[in-house]
Amino acid sequence: MTTTLGKNGSGAFDGATEAVLHLHRAANAVRQHVEQEVLRAHQLTWTGFVVLRTVWAARRIETRHAAEQAGISKATLTGVVDTLSGRGLMRRSDHPDDGRLVLLQLTRKGHRLIRDLLPESQGAEAYALSYLEPGELAVITTALRGLVDHLERPR
Repeated sequence: MTTTLGKNGSGAFDGATEAVLHLHRAANAVRQHVEQEVLRAHQLTWTGFVVLRTVWAARRIETRHAAEQAGISKATLTGVVDTLSGRGLMRRSDHPDDGRLVLLQLTRKGHRLIRDLLPESQGAEAYALSYLEPGELAVITTALRGLVDHLERPR
């Protein structure tokens, strides 16, 4: 079957294209909801929050691993870390074994912020998905985890 701009002969999107469109829209809707309900009051972007949460979970992490885990480029991470560091939420330090590498850690202020934000963000995330039954949520979670594993697996 040939498609034009992801549409099949009937003018409807094919299954994979439609799924990707809805996945993108759903992810953006949840992101916007959390930003509006929680992060805006703390002058944080979604990406800044994801970086804070990533560094908090790791306690101390190399920049390249932080970027990878946050799903952003190293260049984007640099700008986000500049902003968070400027606000006194995060600090950079040299790697003790390799001076070419940089480690990220939260400051006390960063720890306090993430500790305050996590329950709020989890509440906003729970609300965003509250229309789903627990079984549906489990199926979606498993499917999305499998999708990521599939795409991260070498060909």
